Amino acid sequence: MRNILLLLLMVIIMSGCTNNQENEVDVMEKLMENVITHQLNEVEPEHRDEVNKWLSDAKLNGEEGQYYTKSYSDETSEFMYSYVYGKGYSDYEVSFIYTSSDEEYKGKISITGLKNTKEENTFVKIKSINDRSIMFILSDESLTDKLMN
Repeated sequence: MRNILLLLLMVIIMSGCTNNQENEVDVMEKLMENVITHQLNEVEPEHRDEVNKWLSDAKLNGEEGQYYTKSYSDETSEFMYSYVYGKGYSDYEVSFIYTSSDEEYKGKISITGLKNTKEENTFVKIKSINDRSIMFILSDESLTDKLMN
């Protein structure tokens, strides 16, 4: 009986820890939405005409694996919108890296084109805080792959 009570107590404690971790992830996701978000094949309504023309030109004239970018920002906007297209890519890995010790660039947004499916020629919209200390890095090397090795 004593062992059963200990086991039940451990299960209750473990489930409490799991809920706390899930809550921490939810809170972090909400906080990050104010820093960076990304969506595949989405365009802000006010950018639609220009982005469609830019994307059409990039698809027509682009070379396999080459990246094309289009950005919108001004000094009064809270957010900056960037569109990234890489010919032949079906998905994108978007990572935000914050480095407080870097004097010039506090944040880096790394974008890597992925060839996951037969559907090609997708693009990604990145909405980030409008801060000049954020640098964009376009790469063929996945950060996930680098971390795994």
